[in-house]
Amino acid sequence: MQRYSTVDMAVTMVFENFEANHITYDEKSVVNRVYSWYSHSDVTDPEILAACALMGKDWFPGADYDYMLAARNWWFPQSPEENIPIWEIEAAQRDTMWW
Repeated sequence: MQRYSTVDMAVTMVFENFEANHITYDEKSVVNRVYSWYSHSDVTDPEILAACALMGKDWFPGADYDYMLAARNWWFPQSPEENIPIWEIEAAQRDTMWW
């Protein structure tokens, strides 16, 4: 039996989201939905797979990568501070006020 750790992580993220929001769910349906997205796309990011499953749809032919990224940004918003390089943060901390 093969193990799909990416799918397992995405399923866990969906379960945690549903439990945090007190939503009842069928475990088999969630697993099948995540696996549908995984098997029909080249996505290996569990966050993107979980977000697509949280959209409430199985994979469909019109789903492109932009759709998947939009789903991820909807369900798991990215903080702009997370994308700032460390050298820029350190430089900002060394700056002195000029006034």
